[in-house]
Amino acid sequence: MNLETITSHLVGIPFTSPWWGRILYEHILRERPRNCLELGFAHGVSTCYVAAALEAIGDDGVVTAVDRPEDVSHSPSLEDLLQRTGLAHRVRIVREPGGYNWFLKRTIERQSADGVCEPLYDFCFIDGPKNWTVDGLAFFLVDKLLREGATLLFDDYGWTYRDHEADTGYTGTDGIQHSSMTEEQIREPHVRAVFELLVMQHPHYGDFRVQDDRWAWARKSGSVKSRRVETTVTWDARVASRVRTAARELEHRLRAWRRARRWGRDRGR
Repeated sequence: MNLETITSHLVGIPFTSPWWGRILYEHILRERPRNCLELGFAHGVSTCYVAAALEAIGDDGVVTAVDRPEDVSHSPSLEDLLQRTGLAHRVRIVREPGGYNWFLKRTIERQSADGVCEPLYDFCFIDGPKNWTVDGLAFFLVDKLLREGATLLFDDYGWTYRDHEADTGYTGTDGIQHSSMTEEQIREPHVRAVFELLVMQHPHYGDFRVQDDRWAWARKSGSVKSRRVETTVTWDARVASRVRTAARELEHRLRAWRRARRWGRDRGR
């Protein structure tokens, strides 16, 4: 399925825009992975871009998409999108009550014999809770299942609980209550910490690339020669960042004005 066709089916559905969908689609076309894994898929837009690229390649490539059962409440669901796009034969959906780390644990068990885990996947996209504990463990589990030369991709590289709370008003994310966290944990981008402290320091990973403070790429290789990070920022991303910053500043100003107004009314009583 070509890029224009799959995009026409998905435009306007969160959380992967056509811009990022194109990057993902073109990566799959270029790398030609046979067995892909996606950890956390929400509506499944990114899953469909991967599946469409696999369909365009024409081999027997598939993507296994893993998320929690409660995420079936997303409308449209991944099942809906696969029916709409006709790509169900390219996707294996796993709704795992224990979360994707439990799925990885069971997969490692199935792939293990005589104390050795046989790698299974050529590409993995981690797009879940954006949490140090969850995704830090996910990296080490996925590493056991990635073949040499496989690509690892993280979403939400610069995401923080503090920014999410300011943007949405939510004080809980993926079952994690912000009130149970320290100020440092709320302020710091957890995925960035996973990438810089775990992935980049791992002796079997290289070709590091960070895009627009959102996506972080790495390649598994037994012969890593360079640990340099390539950082790219697109014009669209710079504009979007400035808009978000301006919106937050305006919201802070409005809150301060409302507080001052309430204080003034209270003093006038």
